Amino acid sequence: MCIELKIKAKHLALEPAIIRHEEKKLKHQIKHHRSGDQTSSISLEWKLHSLTNHRKLDVRNESRATHLARTYLAGKPYTRAELKRNDDCYFKQYIVPRVVAMVTKYGKGVQRQTDKKVIIEWATLPN
Repeated sequence: MCIELKIKAKHLALEPAIIRHEEKKLKHQIKHHRSGDQTSSISLEWKLHSLTNHRKLDVRNESRATHLARTYLAGKPYTRAELKRNDDCYFKQYIVPRVVAMVTKYGKGVQRQTDKKVIIEWATLPN
């Protein structure tokens, strides 16, 4: 098992709580600025929206891809990581390329030759 991916997974697990804390601070600032300058309020709302999207999309996807890469590198079947998948197109477009990148970076021997097709085949769910 790759220790770097294990550390990455632990960091990704902590990141949403940190982002939520910063979101809470921004919400207080927005509430304070609403009565005053509208431009600073809009800027703060944009930052809040950006942080929320980062937490809900980027961190979540990277965490999922890291979990799948660790599962693949350990030689375990896909069903050990996920039992069902509702977003097949999204999975193939966003998650699989990140899994491939991590497997080729942290894999050993033959695993470094892994491509998108191999990961998609590995991630096939039984009917």
